[in-house]
Amino acid sequence: DEILSFTDKDRHLKVLDCTFGGGGHTKSFLDKGFTVVAIDKDTNAKNIANEFEKKHNKFSFYQINFKDIEKIFNSNSDLRFDFILLDLGFSSNQLANENIGISFQINSKLNMNYLDSGLNAYHIINHYDEDSLSKIFFEYGEIFQSKKLANYIVKNRSKKNIETNFELIELLRDSGVNFRSKKIHFATQAFQALRIECNQELNNLKIFLSKIHQFINNQGYLAILSFHSLEDRIIKNYFKNNKISKKGLFHNNQNWGYEIMTKKPIIPSNEEVKDNPRSRSAKLRLGRFIN
Repeated sequence: DEILSFTDKDRHLKVLDCTFGGGGHTKSFLDKGFTVVAIDKDTNAKNIANEFEKKHNKFSFYQINFKDIEKIFNSNSDLRFDFILLDLGFSSNQLANENIGISFQINSKLNMNYLDSGLNAYHIINHYDEDSLSKIFFEYGEIFQSKKLANYIVKNRSKKNIETNFELIELLRDSGVNFRSKKIHFATQAFQALRIECNQELNNLKIFLSKIHQFINNQGYLAILSFHSLEDRIIKNYFKNNKISKKGLFHNNQNWGYEIMTKKPIIPSNEEVKDNPRSRSAKLRLGRFIN
């Protein structure tokens, strides 16, 4: 609802949904009569999109990662959008996919790679040296006792390879590491670190942000939903570094910038969290593009 509140229902908008997932956002846009282009690398998303294309003549889909957004413009270099949405959360389909294995609830083989690249969590856990493990746990998981955790994993894998999510969770439980929050599952930070490393999530976000301004119409909106502090920090700094001053000056010394519409990120209400517990960490930041 917050996202749609920034759209003009009386205008026909061209929308780009950069993370189609299960199609929830796209459906909301289509229901408003908007034209929607959606992208997603995930094969399940492609299958869902195929059904959307049968029902909606204002919808098209490209199976690419959002960092490669320029690939959809090869045939139409003048295409621009009035509203661009990037939702960095995971769809229910991805969480339930045993082959990907990013859920705590399913005893999957260690993978966590949802982009079909060469690196997976099994390789990281069983073959990264202790310093490299400590580095990703600290930088991507914000685990303060990352050295202790890395050392414990290396000692245990010397006896037997760690092969499944549940085996990893058991190691985390027995490691003696004091994980940050009691409000979330104790394995959240380690799983996050492995997932970010496998899929290069933060690098992909930075690549996307470096080029997205080329594809927004003047007075169009860029909305980004993040789900942890590392993502939100990058997004916050992006808008800050490219904002327009009160005097109308471009902070980046370019001929474009954003009017920041969310001085503080919009977070879900208690009622929304009750309906969808996964939304509890969501933060929405939004800017209006000016050039």
